[in-house]
Amino acid sequence: MYTETDTAAESVSPVRKLRKNEGGLIKYLSFPQITIIVLLCVLVILMLVPILFMIVSSLKSNAQILGNFWGLPSPAKWNNYGAAFTSIWRYMVNSILYAVGASACVILLSSISGYIFAKKSFPGKELLFMMMLAMMMIPGVLTLIPSYVLYNNLGLTNTPWVIIIAGAAGGQIFGTFLCRSFMSGIPSELFEAARIDGASEIRVFFQIVIPLSLPILATLFIMQAVGVYNDYIWPLLTIRDSSLQVVAVGLTVFTKQFGITDMGTQFSAYAISSIPLILIFSFGMKYYIQGMTQGALKM
Repeated sequence: MYTETDTAAESVSPVRKLRKNEGGLIKYLSFPQITIIVLLCVLVILMLVPILFMIVSSLKSNAQILGNFWGLPSPAKWNNYGAAFTSIWRYMVNSILYAVGASACVILLSSISGYIFAKKSFPGKELLFMMMLAMMMIPGVLTLIPSYVLYNNLGLTNTPWVIIIAGAAGGQIFGTFLCRSFMSGIPSELFEAARIDGASEIRVFFQIVIPLSLPILATLFIMQAVGVYNDYIWPLLTIRDSSLQVVAVGLTVFTKQFGITDMGTQFSAYAISSIPLILIFSFGMKYYIQGMTQGALKM
């Protein structure tokens, strides 16, 4: 049976309850915690400002950008996006194909080599692995010209393979490091039980290792795809045919007569070219975070 006190307690305004909870939350936050929260908010705002500026500027003309730099577009030029997409769609398709091809090669090769380094024993394994890690310390700019000479002598320059093979080779070392660190935490009893049941090494790899390693493989795919998609120097050096060029280089084509750049259309192209990366990270964010956290814990 309800009493008058219970009825009065239930009739307390939700606003008063919310204020009470907020006061309690602030009460339990120390000054260093509040400082950290404020700094994080400032950092988030600073990271979002360039993106917001890009979107606002993509709806302006050159006169609006130069005449009212910080103002809102008036009127908004939505046709900038149509002109930008017409100019860069081919470059985007090329970049997506190169990124997917190179990332698939990295995943396949890194998963195999990572499994071998994690679960197999052979003479000189640790020395070979340390030598591979030492190659990560070499700056890429030092191998730029030798790599170009090598691919040019092989007849691969100005072909899609110069991007795909170079991307696969460049991500192989770090991919092997990630896969080995992750796969070393998989219990060896699973493999032994599968071999006792008569499973071949190929079946063990594709039915046990690969399914259990999906988080780190998804992480590796996203990292490699973003790297290939954003690459600028290597495609600029090795690709001469415009129909094979990537989007990072294609974003520099918005120069019209007398050297005037249509900045509004160029900003629209920047926004459009970022959509594939946003989509791939949105769909793979769960596995990306899971792979990074599990890999960090097992290293």
